[in-house]
Amino acid sequence: MNWQRRSFSSLLAVACAAVIAGPAADAYAASIGASDDTWVREDNPDSNRNGNDQVNARTDLDGDDNDVILLKFPTTGLPGGVSGLSLDLFWQRSDSGTGNTLSLYGVNESDPDEASWTEGDVTYNNAPGLIPDGVDPTAELAAMNSFDDIRDLDTANLTLLVDGQDYGPQVINEKYSFSSAALDAFVNGDTNGQVSFLIFRGNESTSGNQARFWPKESGPGPVLSYVPEPSALGLVLIAGLAAVRRRS
Repeated sequence: MNWQRRSFSSLLAVACAAVIAGPAADAYAASIGASDDTWVREDNPDSNRNGNDQVNARTDLDGDDNDVILLKFPTTGLPGGVSGLSLDLFWQRSDSGTGNTLSLYGVNESDPDEASWTEGDVTYNNAPGLIPDGVDPTAELAAMNSFDDIRDLDTANLTLLVDGQDYGPQVINEKYSFSSAALDAFVNGDTNGQVSFLIFRGNESTSGNQARFWPKESGPGPVLSYVPEPSALGLVLIAGLAAVRRRS
């Protein structure tokens, strides 16, 4: 039994040292998967795109395409006042294009469809956070409309969380992440147990270099990641080690 006590003491010391030092994000990150993930497109505004093997974001100013990614996550599993959140997606293909940007918006609870939309029935015409006007980007550009109007943003019901973040080249299965203090505040401010996001292309793209990610049904889908508080992690480690000791 002495060797068992020594082994337990050694493990406990290691666990306490890790808690005091603080866990590495990659080693101890926790995550919550999306409950709904899909995309919608302006040139086919009544179609539901769920079931595709990708989700796309694109703004095509010399065509009629706006592709918008929609994501929904449950928040009931998140600790209160969480910080250091990261919304992680994974590229569905490789593309060498550079000089591109994406923006992340949160759908406010003031939007009547924020909680009710699902990946199986949402379209461009009924998506939360959008006000479709039936005018394609080429015509809107010629009319000198604002970029928000071109993308049909319902700005009154959206919160900008990350603006114009660079991406490219795309490398299949590589992680692409959004994080900001605004993202933390938006998720912590949730009151109905779920949060919805829209992802928009921030500059013109063509059919060859839109941002294309895996949905959960076809590959490593979107997740909300965070690092548990060191104190909470320490309690988990110590409880686990205590259970090991009891069994010994």
